[in-house]
This record gives sequence, C-alpha cells and structure tokens, in this order.
Amino acid sequence: MAETAKVIKLEGNPNKPESAEHIIEFPGGSISVCRTSKNEYWAHIEVNQDGKVVGGRMDYDNPPGDVRTIDDLDELHHIAVRLKTSN
Repeated sequence: MAETAKVIKLEGNPNKPESAEHIIEFPGGSISVCRTSKNEYWAHIEVNQDGKVVGGRMDYDNPPGDVRTIDDLDELHHIAVRLKTSN
C-alpha cells in the first residue's frame, strides 16, 4: 500500500462499536462499506450520472493469478460483494 494512502481500518469488534457504514465520495461515484448484523460486510461501488465505468476486473486465486475482465460495462452502475470474516 502506498505511504500516501488514507487508511480507515474497521476492526469488526462488537465490544467496540463502529459506524455501521463508511462512505467515500468522489467525482463520478462512491464506495461504501456497510457492516451487517452478522458482522459481515457489504462493499458497494456506485456510479452516479456523472460517471461511467470504463474498465473492470476480478482477481481469483484458483488458479493463482487468474484475472478476468468484467463485461457489459456500458450500463453498469453498481457492483457489490458481501464479505464474511473468519472471526
């Protein structure tokens, strides 16, 4: 990670409550991370009317280094994944 990166670390510790949602807004869209009641997280990328998706990829570990492009980007405006922690 670049030394100039702004890092927001979510601990997922129920004994130390944190905001249920964190949002980064930028020209063209936003990124949000939302904690669920089961201590999972939704990560959302939202494209607003000023933005347009011009590229996308998904990186897989099986086989190692497997990188796949995301097709049909012309009308894509939202993508989300739900993450479960090992805790």
